[in-house]
Amino acid sequence: MPECFKCKDDASIGRVAIRDGKKWLWVWDSLYQWEDFSASWIALGQDIWSRPDSKVDASSVYCLKCWKDWGQHVQEGCARALSKSCEALAIQARIQLSDPTSANPFYCPHCVCYFNHGQSSLEKHLLSSPSHQAHRLARKRKMLLPNKEFTAPILDVSGCSTQTISDLIKGRYTAKHWHHGKPLYVKDGPQRAVIHFWDDRDGPRYHGWWLCPRVGDVVAWAYSSSNLSPGELTVPSSGWMVQMGNPNGCQSMSQDMALSIAVGQATDACNDSQVELRWEFLAGGDGEKEDWKPMGKDMNDALEKRWAEGWDEADASDIFYVQANGFCYGVDCTCMLQWNTKTQRRREIRRGGIRPDISKLTEKATQVEQLLTEKQELLDKNASLMAEVARLEQENKALERSQTDHATQMMLQEAWRVSRQQFQICIELNPWDASFSKIHKALLEACPSDHRGNCMRMKHFSITGLQQICNTNIWKDYEFRKEQVRKELDARPDVPAVTSALPWQVCSWAHLDAKINEVLVIHGTTSDKTTQIANFGFDERLARESGLYGQGIYFTDQSCKSLQYSGVQTWQNQSSGCFIIARVILGRPMYAQGPLKYLKVEPLVDLADPSKGRFHSVVAQPGTPTYSWPQVHREIIIFNGAQAYPEMIVHFKIS
Repeated sequence: MPECFKCKDDASIGRVAIRDGKKWLWVWDSLYQWEDFSASWIALGQDIWSRPDSKVDASSVYCLKCWKDWGQHVQEGCARALSKSCEALAIQARIQLSDPTSANPFYCPHCVCYFNHGQSSLEKHLLSSPSHQAHRLARKRKMLLPNKEFTAPILDVSGCSTQTISDLIKGRYTAKHWHHGKPLYVKDGPQRAVIHFWDDRDGPRYHGWWLCPRVGDVVAWAYSSSNLSPGELTVPSSGWMVQMGNPNGCQSMSQDMALSIAVGQATDACNDSQVELRWEFLAGGDGEKEDWKPMGKDMNDALEKRWAEGWDEADASDIFYVQANGFCYGVDCTCMLQWNTKTQRRREIRRGGIRPDISKLTEKATQVEQLLTEKQELLDKNASLMAEVARLEQENKALERSQTDHATQMMLQEAWRVSRQQFQICIELNPWDASFSKIHKALLEACPSDHRGNCMRMKHFSITGLQQICNTNIWKDYEFRKEQVRKELDARPDVPAVTSALPWQVCSWAHLDAKINEVLVIHGTTSDKTTQIANFGFDERLARESGLYGQGIYFTDQSCKSLQYSGVQTWQNQSSGCFIIARVILGRPMYAQGPLKYLKVEPLVDLADPSKGRFHSVVAQPGTPTYSWPQVHREIIIFNGAQAYPEMIVHFKIS
């Protein structure tokens, strides 16, 4: 369980600060992270502590209160920064941060002295004398920490008199870990509820068993003041005080005998939850990050024996010695330190958390391995059967072809020979198709990393639907235009090559002809115009006359530019839009030197000699002068709709 480095409270709930290098990351309830850019909490999709790539240093985690009072002042890069080891000792010694702006802000209440953050001040004070009274703190445990011999039962909670509360709390509860020396139970199923114990650290008002949505929640559904002694680990079965009225409000409580908590029947899954406790020490090799590692058996048993006898009782010595692994170790109960008496190397120690019973895990691993073996055997048999089915289908098709007369074969081919549309123009792709992730990645890469402002909206881009366009009429016109441009360029070997920054994965099946500068580009448009383009293609006659580079059809290889014309208007709560990915023939392009406001057809290659023909397209590069400020994005303009074939419609939203 993640915990605050200073107060050791549960860090899986509430607002928690995590030091990441020289900046702070804020996490809320383990599932949301604060984003400065949008000034909002962003859902992570998975518990941050359970993510496989999560490598959070335990000494960099603080709850909101400890961050305000301590963490923001002592972490690396701060004015009063402490080393990791010094901070850990200071927390153990209950050092207080009196005034962060003072030259000597750290106050030791047992010595009544102030220190600064330097190694020769506070750190020297904490390390120089292990028996110093600053290390002999009142760390007497008022709670009995997890008993190794105690097995937490399954609990069944029946409903109470108040129906709304009853619906929230009734059900089966399973012990997950320990909290304030007693088991913490979590309700099975989607409805969140916990039964946990709170000791007397905050006074008698909060001392007892609580049934609420989560640990430390301000909303409590039920409370019991029974079974408070440290040795009593069972949950009270009856006599609970239950909240009256609104379950989310702060209402009064009254005793409800209808609420009953009974020990449930254990299942195989429950038996697998047996746990053991292990002592741990903080260690790390050269250049490695420090981490908690389990003690050896001899050392673990010796420390556990001392714990059972009374770890740091008033009548016992704070320091004792243990023989283990062929060495003699000293142990400081108050500072939670151990050291090798020969090498004097010191390490922090702690009584480790609950770990799964290894024997049970081994048994489960064997069962899983057996099931995986059986699964692989079934997969092999299935593959063999599928191969046999494919072979038989091929033989059947060959037999059918051999029995089909020539006239029938020609009739089957006639539809394509006359270029008739024999299938849907727009084919909807399944959401699990691999094209979704490939096109999403390609469009994100097509947004230049150095663009700012509205271009940053592409960071929140997600695809909601894909449609493949299959229109033989448009394709026929496109193929005819390709042949025209190819013949025109045969006599012009000096045509410059043009490429697109749009990654090829956006249409990996497309075979593009580089000799005629055939490229993949994006056209931003609104949803109502996609059907018209899919059925009739791009039509330059419908283009707006006020275009900066003439009355043409505009494309780009930068997705953030197309976003401007996609219909997305975040200030009007319009977060959906459309892109059309298209093949475009650029042929011999003209690079614009400025606006071409009233251009309606391709410009002439040579104004003085029209016989040299026209350019096939216009390209406006970033930096091209305009009426107000230089061109920011790259734009591509054609004046013949047949030079573009719409391949794919991308429906998306901006979150």
